[in-house]
Amino acid sequence: MTAPVTVSAALGNYLDVRYSAAERPYTEYPAQLARHLSTTHLSAHAGGRLLDLGCGRGEFLHGFAQLGYHAQGVDRCRPSQARFPEPVVAADFERSGLPFDDNAFDVVFNKSVFEHLHDVGHVLGECRRVLAPGGRLVSLVPDWRAQWRHFYDDWTHVRPFTLTGLTQCIASHGFRICHAERFRQLPFLWQRPYLTPVASLCSLLPERMKRHKIVRFSKEWMLLVVAEPLTDG
Repeated sequence: MTAPVTVSAALGNYLDVRYSAAERPYTEYPAQLARHLSTTHLSAHAGGRLLDLGCGRGEFLHGFAQLGYHAQGVDRCRPSQARFPEPVVAADFERSGLPFDDNAFDVVFNKSVFEHLHDVGHVLGECRRVLAPGGRLVSLVPDWRAQWRHFYDDWTHVRPFTLTGLTQCIASHGFRICHAERFRQLPFLWQRPYLTPVASLCSLLPERMKRHKIVRFSKEWMLLVVAEPLTDG
């Protein structure tokens, strides 16, 4: 009998191809994002137990660990050469659930994960299970209203989201929405929001100019939703 093909085997060297250092060099951005989110949405959970769901190469996981979080990662596959020392469990969490105890984490962070899932509801149920009371779910996905051209650039994308869709999806699976916004990955805007018109002007420039980071990330919006698990009863 032929052995069943696991998701990890089917993904093969996805991270090595899609997220190769040559194609997507390591930058300071993951550390900057971790610091921003920790300051703006996770101040009450500083130094807590954090799970990076779908941690990929591990740079965001490492960013939170550098801030003092007890950080743990989980993903369906791992890069062939791990760059960061934080612990990562390989698990098909969409099918089998998260291999962690109830109430194990104060924060569940995920970036660019939900758009890869067929059964988002099951994974959100698992996120709620492993979050401690008062914990926080921090989710970022691409805004496909702005990035629809790139949906099929990644063959593992299965589900596009708008802000309304992501917010309602999370709220429908046992969470209270604390914050929801369209989010530009431009750190200078986080501290200086008065410069938003600059990004708005850059977003109007031709696609061929996306090689310039400020143009690319002015065009490529993300969606950010922060939520807390509802208590039973």
